Amino acid sequence: MGLFGKKKIEDKIEGKEQEVSQVVVDEKKAEKKNNGKKIEVPTVGDSYGVVISPIVTEKSHSINQEGKYLFRVSSKANKRDIKRAIENMYKVDVDKVNVLTVSKKKRTIKYDRGYQKAYKKAIVTLKKGQSIIAFEGV
Repeated sequence: MGLFGKKKIEDKIEGKEQEVSQVVVDEKKAEKKNNGKKIEVPTVGDSYGVVISPIVTEKSHSINQEGKYLFRVSSKANKRDIKRAIENMYKVDVDKVNVLTVSKKKRTIKYDRGYQKAYKKAIVTLKKGQSIIAFEGV
């Protein structure tokens, strides 16, 4: 049994090496087309992995007038990732990002006791004169 599992793992590793080498070849082709200049294109898929959802509450709505917006973000995201993700998703210029971790809380529903999950929250400040349209009219 152990031999069969080993062969499957080796096949998977070889497949990954082929995929990686193909990506490197595609990057080299792109550099030739652009006269040796490397162009970085941000992908929207990465942005959606960082930002989980906007936080829409009365308090978050009141600070929207100051150009600040609240988002629930991945627990592994850092300020640079969050800034890049918001700029890619909403096409705005981010001035500042503040991050805080909301700790888990005890919750009781009837006789069942447990905890509400901890999560990370980001307060994003935009440059003057800019706003995120998704938050308008909510």
